Amino acid sequence: MRADLRQLQALVAIADHGTLGRAADALHCSPSALSMQLSALEARIGQVLTQRTGRGLRLSAEGERLLPAARDTVQAAERFAQLARAAPVDGQPTPAVPVVVGTILDPPAIRLGEFLRAVRERGPQLHPELRHGISGSVLREVQDGRVDLGFFLGEVEGPGWRVQTLAPVRYVVVAPRGWQSRLEGRQWEDLAALPWIDTPRESVHHALLQPVFGGRARATVARVDQEASMLDLVRAGFGLSLAREAVALREAHVGGLAVSREHRLDTTLSLGALGRQDDPARAAALDTLFDAAAAVWRSGP
Repeated sequence: MRADLRQLQALVAIADHGTLGRAADALHCSPSALSMQLSALEARIGQVLTQRTGRGLRLSAEGERLLPAARDTVQAAERFAQLARAAPVDGQPTPAVPVVVGTILDPPAIRLGEFLRAVRERGPQLHPELRHGISGSVLREVQDGRVDLGFFLGEVEGPGWRVQTLAPVRYVVVAPRGWQSRLEGRQWEDLAALPWIDTPRESVHHALLQPVFGGRARATVARVDQEASMLDLVRAGFGLSLAREAVALREAHVGGLAVSREHRLDTTLSLGALGRQDDPARAAALDTLFDAAAAVWRSGP
Protein backbone atom coordinates (compact mmCIF):
# COMPACT_ATOMS: atom_id res chain seq x y z
CA MET A 1 0.00 0.00 0.00
CA ARG A 2 1.40 3.37 -1.05
CA ALA A 3 -0.30 6.67 -0.31
CA ASP A 4 -0.29 9.41 -2.91
CA LEU A 5 1.43 12.64 -1.83
CA ARG A 6 -1.69 14.69 -2.60
CA GLN A 7 -3.72 12.45 -0.31
CA LEU A 8 -1.25 12.99 2.53
CA GLN A 9 -1.35 16.74 1.87
CA ALA A 10 -5.14 16.58 2.19
CA LEU A 11 -4.89 14.84 5.57
CA VAL A 12 -2.35 17.37 6.88
CA ALA A 13 -4.41 20.32 5.62
CA ILE A 14 -7.55 19.06 7.39
CA ALA A 15 -5.57 18.64 10.62
CA ASP A 16 -4.20 22.19 10.33
CA HIS A 17 -7.34 24.03 9.20
CA GLY A 18 -10.32 22.07 10.55
CA THR A 19 -12.73 22.51 7.63
CA LEU A 20 -12.82 21.35 4.03
CA GLY A 21 -13.14 24.94 2.81
CA ARG A 22 -10.10 26.34 4.62
CA ALA A 23 -8.01 23.26 3.87
CA ALA A 24 -8.94 23.45 0.18
CA ASP A 25 -7.99 27.13 0.08
CA ALA A 26 -4.59 26.28 1.60
CA LEU A 27 -3.99 23.65 -1.08
CA HIS A 28 -5.44 25.82 -3.89
CA CYS A 29 -8.07 23.24 -4.87
CA SER A 30 -11.83 22.83 -4.52
CA PRO A 31 -13.45 21.32 -1.41
CA SER A 32 -14.87 18.49 -3.53
CA ALA A 33 -11.42 17.63 -4.91
CA LEU A 34 -10.00 17.61 -1.39
CA SER A 35 -12.84 15.39 -0.16
CA MET A 36 -12.11 12.93 -2.98
CA GLN A 37 -8.43 12.80 -1.98
CA LEU A 38 -9.37 12.02 1.62
CA SER A 39 -11.87 9.36 0.57
CA ALA A 40 -9.28 7.76 -1.71
CA LEU A 41 -6.73 7.69 1.12
CA GLU A 42 -9.23 6.11 3.51
CA ALA A 43 -10.16 3.51 0.91
CA ARG A 44 -6.50 2.76 0.20
CA ILE A 45 -5.60 2.08 3.85
CA GLY A 46 -9.00 0.75 4.96
CA GLN A 47 -9.36 3.20 7.85
CA VAL A 48 -11.59 6.16 8.69
CA LEU A 49 -9.28 9.15 9.17
CA THR A 50 -11.70 12.06 9.73
CA GLN A 51 -14.91 12.71 11.64
CA ARG A 52 -17.47 15.44 11.16
CA THR A 53 -18.16 17.83 14.03
CA GLY A 54 -20.54 20.71 14.40
CA ARG A 55 -17.79 23.11 13.31
CA GLY A 56 -16.10 21.13 10.52
CA LEU A 57 -13.81 18.11 10.49
CA ARG A 58 -11.39 16.60 12.96
CA LEU A 59 -9.10 13.63 12.70
CA SER A 60 -10.18 10.25 14.05
CA ALA A 61 -7.91 8.39 16.47
CA GLU A 62 -6.36 6.58 13.51
CA GLY A 63 -5.93 9.84 11.65
CA GLU A 64 -4.13 11.35 14.66
CA ARG A 65 -1.88 8.30 14.84
CA LEU A 66 -0.88 8.57 11.19
CA LEU A 67 -0.65 12.39 11.09
CA PRO A 68 3.01 12.75 12.21
CA ALA A 69 4.22 10.39 9.48
CA ALA A 70 2.03 12.14 6.89
CA ARG A 71 3.35 15.54 7.97
CA ASP A 72 6.97 14.34 7.80
CA THR A 73 6.39 13.01 4.28
CA VAL A 74 4.74 16.21 3.07
CA GLN A 75 7.47 18.39 4.58
CA ALA A 76 10.19 16.19 3.07
CA ALA A 77 8.59 16.54 -0.37
CA GLU A 78 8.33 20.32 0.05
CA ARG A 79 11.95 20.50 1.18
CA PHE A 80 13.03 18.46 -1.87
CA ALA A 81 11.16 20.81 -4.22
CA GLN A 82 12.66 23.87 -2.56
CA LEU A 83 16.19 22.50 -2.75
CA ALA A 84 15.64 21.62 -6.39
CA ARG A 85 14.49 25.16 -7.15
CA ALA A 86 17.56 26.52 -5.37
CA ALA A 87 20.04 24.21 -7.11
CA PRO A 88 22.64 25.81 -9.43
CA VAL A 89 21.84 25.70 -13.13
CA ASP A 90 24.80 24.97 -15.43
CA GLY A 91 27.16 25.64 -12.56
CA GLN A 92 25.71 29.09 -11.89
CA PRO A 93 24.30 29.90 -8.44
CA THR A 94 20.60 30.57 -8.19
CA PRO A 95 19.94 34.30 -8.17
CA ALA A 96 18.86 35.74 -4.83
CA VAL A 97 15.13 36.40 -4.52
CA PRO A 98 14.39 39.49 -2.39
CA VAL A 99 11.22 39.36 -0.31
CA VAL A 100 9.90 42.26 1.77
CA VAL A 101 8.30 41.25 5.08
CA GLY A 102 6.23 43.67 7.16
CA THR A 103 6.70 43.23 10.91
CA ILE A 104 4.85 44.53 13.98
CA LEU A 105 5.24 44.47 17.75
CA ASP A 106 8.60 43.27 19.09
CA PRO A 107 10.60 40.43 17.45
CA PRO A 108 9.92 37.82 20.17
CA ALA A 109 6.16 38.44 19.97
CA ILE A 110 6.07 37.37 16.32
CA ARG A 111 8.88 34.80 16.76
CA LEU A 112 10.82 36.65 14.12
CA GLY A 113 14.17 34.93 14.66
CA GLU A 114 12.62 31.47 14.46
CA PHE A 115 10.65 32.48 11.38
CA LEU A 116 13.69 33.81 9.52
CA ARG A 117 15.72 30.73 10.43
CA ALA A 118 12.94 28.50 9.06
CA VAL A 119 12.85 30.62 5.89
CA ARG A 120 16.62 30.21 5.44
CA GLU A 121 16.33 26.44 5.84
CA ARG A 122 13.54 26.13 3.29
CA GLY A 123 14.57 28.79 0.81
CA PRO A 124 18.26 29.73 1.04
CA GLN A 125 17.85 31.81 -2.10
CA LEU A 126 15.35 34.09 -0.34
CA HIS A 127 16.74 37.36 1.02
CA PRO A 128 14.25 38.94 3.45
CA GLU A 129 14.03 42.69 3.91
CA LEU A 130 12.14 43.71 7.07
CA ARG A 131 9.92 46.80 7.36
CA HIS A 132 8.44 47.58 10.75
CA GLY A 133 5.02 49.16 11.15
CA ILE A 134 1.60 48.76 12.70
CA SER A 135 -1.05 46.32 11.51
CA GLY A 136 -3.04 48.66 9.28
CA SER A 137 0.00 50.22 7.63
CA VAL A 138 1.55 46.80 6.99
CA LEU A 139 -1.63 45.59 5.27
CA ARG A 140 -1.84 48.77 3.21
CA GLU A 141 1.75 48.33 2.03
CA VAL A 142 1.02 44.70 1.10
CA GLN A 143 -2.01 45.86 -0.90
CA ASP A 144 0.04 48.59 -2.60
CA GLY A 145 2.78 46.12 -3.57
CA ARG A 146 5.52 47.66 -1.42
CA VAL A 147 5.57 44.66 0.94
CA ASP A 148 5.23 41.01 -0.14
CA LEU A 149 3.63 39.75 3.03
CA GLY A 150 3.29 40.93 6.59
CA PHE A 151 2.36 40.11 10.14
CA PHE A 152 -0.76 41.83 11.46
CA LEU A 153 -3.28 41.76 14.29
CA GLY A 154 -7.01 41.68 13.63
CA GLU A 155 -8.88 41.17 10.38
CA VAL A 156 -8.34 42.09 6.75
CA GLU A 157 -11.04 43.85 4.78
CA GLY A 158 -11.99 42.91 1.25
CA PRO A 159 -11.41 39.83 -0.92
CA GLY A 160 -8.24 38.58 -2.53
CA TRP A 161 -6.16 37.96 0.59
CA ARG A 162 -4.20 34.91 1.59
CA VAL A 163 -4.21 34.80 5.39
CA GLN A 164 -2.60 32.36 7.78
CA THR A 165 -3.71 32.63 11.40
CA LEU A 166 -0.81 32.08 13.78
CA ALA A 167 -1.99 32.60 17.37
CA PRO A 168 -4.68 34.17 19.56
CA VAL A 169 -3.71 37.44 21.29
CA ARG A 170 -5.49 38.98 24.27
CA TYR A 171 -5.34 42.68 25.16
CA VAL A 172 -6.18 44.12 28.59
CA VAL A 173 -6.37 47.63 30.02
CA VAL A 174 -3.18 48.89 31.65
CA ALA A 175 -2.98 52.05 33.79
CA PRO A 176 -0.48 53.97 35.91
CA ARG A 177 0.63 52.77 39.34
CA GLY A 178 -2.02 53.39 41.97
CA TRP A 179 -4.95 53.41 39.55
CA GLN A 180 -6.21 49.90 40.34
CA SER A 181 -9.25 51.20 42.26
CA ARG A 182 -10.20 53.32 39.25
CA LEU A 183 -10.40 50.16 37.10
CA GLU A 184 -11.99 47.52 39.32
CA GLY A 185 -15.70 46.98 38.90
CA ARG A 186 -16.03 49.70 36.27
CA GLN A 187 -17.87 49.46 32.96
CA TRP A 188 -16.23 50.40 29.68
CA GLU A 189 -18.24 53.63 29.61
CA ASP A 190 -16.74 54.54 33.00
CA LEU A 191 -13.26 54.04 31.60
CA ALA A 192 -14.05 56.35 28.67
CA ALA A 193 -14.03 59.30 31.08
CA LEU A 194 -10.48 58.55 32.25
CA PRO A 195 -7.48 59.88 30.30
CA TRP A 196 -6.40 57.58 27.47
CA ILE A 197 -3.24 57.30 25.40
CA ASP A 198 -4.56 57.20 21.86
CA THR A 199 -3.21 55.26 18.86
CA PRO A 200 -3.54 55.75 15.08
CA ARG A 201 -6.64 54.48 13.33
CA GLU A 202 -4.47 51.85 11.63
CA SER A 203 -3.53 50.22 14.95
CA VAL A 204 -5.15 47.12 16.43
CA HIS A 205 -5.78 49.14 19.62
CA HIS A 206 -8.09 51.47 17.68
CA ALA A 207 -9.82 48.56 15.93
CA LEU A 208 -10.47 46.76 19.23
CA LEU A 209 -11.69 49.80 21.15
CA GLN A 210 -13.92 51.23 18.41
CA PRO A 211 -16.80 48.75 18.85
CA VAL A 212 -16.46 48.88 22.64
CA PHE A 213 -16.86 52.64 22.89
CA GLY A 214 -18.85 53.11 19.68
CA GLY A 215 -19.46 56.80 19.14
CA ARG A 216 -18.57 57.66 22.73
CA ALA A 217 -15.63 60.05 22.88
CA ARG A 218 -12.65 59.21 25.07
CA ALA A 219 -10.56 61.71 26.97
CA THR A 220 -7.24 61.36 25.13
CA VAL A 221 -4.01 62.95 26.37
CA ALA A 222 -1.44 61.71 23.83
CA ARG A 223 -1.10 59.62 20.69
CA VAL A 224 1.66 57.07 19.98
CA ASP A 225 2.29 54.42 17.34
CA GLN A 226 4.77 52.22 19.22
CA GLU A 227 3.96 49.95 22.14
CA ALA A 228 7.20 50.82 23.96
CA SER A 229 6.36 54.54 23.85
CA MET A 230 2.82 53.83 24.99
CA LEU A 231 4.06 51.94 28.05
CA ASP A 232 6.50 54.74 28.86
CA LEU A 233 3.59 57.17 28.96
CA VAL A 234 1.54 54.83 31.15
CA ARG A 235 4.49 54.53 33.54
CA ALA A 236 4.77 58.33 33.57
CA GLY A 237 1.15 58.60 34.72
CA PHE A 238 -0.41 59.99 31.54
CA GLY A 239 -3.33 57.58 31.38
CA LEU A 240 -4.75 54.24 30.23
CA SER A 241 -4.06 52.11 27.20
CA LEU A 242 -4.42 48.58 25.93
CA ALA A 243 -1.49 46.19 26.17
CA ARG A 244 -0.97 42.56 25.34
CA GLU A 245 -1.87 40.56 28.42
CA ALA A 246 1.59 39.03 28.83
CA VAL A 247 3.20 42.47 28.55
CA ALA A 248 0.71 44.03 30.97
CA LEU A 249 1.24 41.35 33.60
CA ARG A 250 5.00 41.73 33.32
CA GLU A 251 4.67 45.50 33.77
CA ALA A 252 2.43 44.94 36.78
CA HIS A 253 4.98 42.62 38.35
CA VAL A 254 8.08 44.67 37.55
CA GLY A 255 6.81 48.25 37.58
CA GLY A 256 3.63 48.06 39.64
CA LEU A 257 1.33 49.25 36.87
CA ALA A 258 -2.39 48.70 37.34
CA VAL A 259 -3.97 46.04 35.12
CA SER A 260 -7.63 45.21 34.56
CA ARG A 261 -8.07 41.70 33.20
CA GLU A 262 -11.83 42.27 33.48
CA HIS A 263 -11.53 44.60 30.49
CA ARG A 264 -10.14 42.19 27.91
CA LEU A 265 -10.35 42.17 24.13
CA ASP A 266 -9.32 39.25 21.94
CA THR A 267 -7.81 39.21 18.48
CA THR A 268 -5.43 37.07 16.41
CA LEU A 269 -1.91 37.36 15.07
CA SER A 270 -1.81 36.44 11.38
CA LEU A 271 0.38 36.55 8.30
CA GLY A 272 -1.13 38.03 5.16
CA ALA A 273 -0.35 38.46 1.47
CA LEU A 274 -2.29 39.07 -1.71
CA GLY A 275 -3.73 35.78 -2.90
CA ARG A 276 -3.12 36.29 -6.61
CA GLN A 277 0.49 36.25 -7.80
CA ASP A 278 1.16 36.53 -11.53
CA ASP A 279 4.88 35.84 -11.15
CA PRO A 280 5.51 32.08 -10.51
CA ALA A 281 8.81 32.80 -8.72
CA ARG A 282 7.08 35.27 -6.42
CA ALA A 283 4.28 32.76 -5.73
CA ALA A 284 6.83 30.07 -4.88
CA ALA A 285 8.65 32.46 -2.54
CA LEU A 286 5.41 33.25 -0.71
CA ASP A 287 4.62 29.54 -0.40
CA THR A 288 7.99 29.07 1.29
CA LEU A 289 7.38 31.96 3.68
CA PHE A 290 3.93 30.72 4.66
CA ASP A 291 5.28 27.17 5.10
CA ALA A 292 8.04 28.51 7.36
CA ALA A 293 5.54 30.40 9.52
CA ALA A 294 3.28 27.34 9.78
CA ALA A 295 6.21 25.18 10.91
CA VAL A 296 7.29 27.70 13.56
CA TRP A 297 3.85 28.31 15.06
CA ARG A 298 2.79 24.66 14.81
CA SER A 299 5.66 23.80 17.17
CA GLY A 300 3.91 25.63 20.02
CA PRO A 301 4.67 28.83 21.95
